Amino acid sequence: MRFSRVFCSGILLVAFMGCGVTAPAQVGESIRITFLDVGQGDAVLIRSPEGQTALVDAGWSSPVTSLRALDVDELDLLVATHPHADHIGGIADVINSIPVRFYMDNGQTHTTSTYQDLASTLQQRTDITYLIAEPRSISLGSVEIEVLPLLPIASTDFNNRSIGLVVRYGDFSAFLSGDSEVEELSSWVRRGVVPDVTVLKAPHHGSYNGFTSEFLADAEPEVVAISVGSNTYGHPHAEALEAYTYAAETVLRTDLDGQITIVGYEDGRYEVVLGEEVTAMVQGCSVGLGVVGMRYIYE
Repeated sequence: MRFSRVFCSGILLVAFMGCGVTAPAQVGESIRITFLDVGQGDAVLIRSPEGQTALVDAGWSSPVTSLRALDVDELDLLVATHPHADHIGGIADVINSIPVRFYMDNGQTHTTSTYQDLASTLQQRTDITYLIAEPRSISLGSVEIEVLPLLPIASTDFNNRSIGLVVRYGDFSAFLSGDSEVEELSSWVRRGVVPDVTVLKAPHHGSYNGFTSEFLADAEPEVVAISVGSNTYGHPHAEALEAYTYAAETVLRTDLDGQITIVGYEDGRYEVVLGEEVTAMVQGCSVGLGVVGMRYIYE
């Protein structure tokens, strides 16, 4: 699948150059998965066609400003994939700022002050229902979120017990897995729970040990989104970039592309919006009505 139309502009002049303006698809007709630009960390917002929302991780610091900009006034589900600070650092502020219905983590505690602060915040919020991360299917409107099986709690490290989620809306799907590395990815491959997906969030920020050829062969992603910022780990590693470029048609990075939104349709089509979203579509091009952005249409 190749993108057929792309344009980037902040000017409306193009609308008068021989092509008519059409409104973009309405939010209610699509799932929207937004990889927030939180630097070296993860924060992924899922919005169902009916408007329900789920947030998977919350970066080092609070993503509330970004969530407000995306008109998020309630979270139906909040997931902490594993208790590392670059994934849970902003969760306490999210909980204190935005109503949350359900919270899920992998049940693994940590000794860091970041985790202890989050645990204390959760203890005070008896209005939030806790969900155990076990194999199950969660409905988010017409979107189904499948929770994958975890490795035993005493058998591995934090990264390899990251919660794995498969998000499905009709023929469109996405795979989210925190900082999973070879051990956990290989376990899912052996269990046969890695489906062919449209979008893959690169495990562990594009680390050299955040992929296997078998995992990528099963997933067959069309888009790989790498959530990454300035870091001393070398993320994303050259080996990972090479593997993702070979496996997928499109590889995107929050450190280079900013906020990434994938708009998915029930028939499997999707659009990619980078940075600020444009507000209208033109035949053969996108028009930013005073907002700079880039939109790709895949058919």
